[in-house]
Amino acid sequence: MTSVTASDESERRVAEALSARASGAPRGTPRAARPARTPPGANLTAALLVALLGGAALGTVLALISLLAPGVLPPLG
Repeated sequence: MTSVTASDESERRVAEALSARASGAPRGTPRAARPARTPPGANLTAALLVALLGGAALGTVLALISLLAPGVLPPLG
């Protein structure tokens, strides 16, 4: 069995401090956890929702123009 001496303990603490400093971790605090990533489908869902709302707004504007100002929009057929 080997006994842990005070110098062994201090060497270990110095080594830990140096490795923490080299990795960029602030002193006396543990490393910050990485922020949670968004699920893969979240961006697609947001894009589809924006497209749906944009289409509904455009359709509403065109319907109001055709009702309130007849003849402004060209006929389709």
